[in-house]
Amino acid sequence: MKLAKLISSIALAVMLAGCCSMCCDCQCSSAEQPNISVFAHFIRNTAKQQGITLAEAADKLYDLGVRGFDIGPDDKDLPILAATKLKPINFYFFPKMLGEDNGAADCKRCLDQAVKYGVPRVMVVPSHFTKGGDEEAEFAKDLSSMMMFVAEAKKRGITITVEDFGGPQNPGSHMKYLKRFLDEIPELKFALDSGNLYYAGRGEDILEMMAYAKDRVAHVHLKDQTPENNRKYATLGLGAVPNEKIVKTMAASGYKGWYTLENTVGDAYTDSIRQVAVLKHWLKTATK
Repeated sequence: MKLAKLISSIALAVMLAGCCSMCCDCQCSSAEQPNISVFAHFIRNTAKQQGITLAEAADKLYDLGVRGFDIGPDDKDLPILAATKLKPINFYFFPKMLGEDNGAADCKRCLDQAVKYGVPRVMVVPSHFTKGGDEEAEFAKDLSSMMMFVAEAKKRGITITVEDFGGPQNPGSHMKYLKRFLDEIPELKFALDSGNLYYAGRGEDILEMMAYAKDRVAHVHLKDQTPENNRKYATLGLGAVPNEKIVKTMAASGYKGWYTLENTVGDAYTDSIRQVAVLKHWLKTATK
């Protein structure tokens, strides 16, 4: 039944994508367009694989219902992509929190870029624990730096989030540290990544973390991985990650924020059609 619904949604999306590409006045899209974003590499890979410009690739994704993109503040393509129909809705950023200045220079550079491009939120990834280092001492530095980011971003009207990051050396890959970030920084928000705790491989449950964060979730990243290999990506809805439950639970709770698609399998544009269709289907069928 699950696979049948996915196939039906994919077929509908292909039909609508074809319709929209033939006529700019097409009335296919809903008046209540969900907030769907993609990572910048969706746009780059679509352009490369189809032999078109970045702007043309952005237009094709826009016609599917994508409205934004996630990107790093130092990405060389940021000026080009920001000028397309798609808008930068989130920065992901890796400051040097364990350095001498606790990441202060990185913080200023990132937030200046966010202001320049009108980016409303920044997902700040804490620095990895060093091999054989003092985890508690290093977490304290990460925590101090995150506090600084939140305070500086507030002055600029920008939201800072922390994500359940997949790299096993990162504090964000441990639920105990994620909870401490949220507990000790009340204005910090949570960027829920559906597949990263599975990727980290500790057996920790993203549904438990989602329930803990509750109304602190300010962004959702969606990815899927196979049951056989937590590091091998699958098309959204066909792997082991509980993406449907996450999306429907968030929608039913009243979440109106962004859902960012993070990985493609095979041809980028074809898989974008599939993933957007599946996400729209889940949102449409969520109990509110």
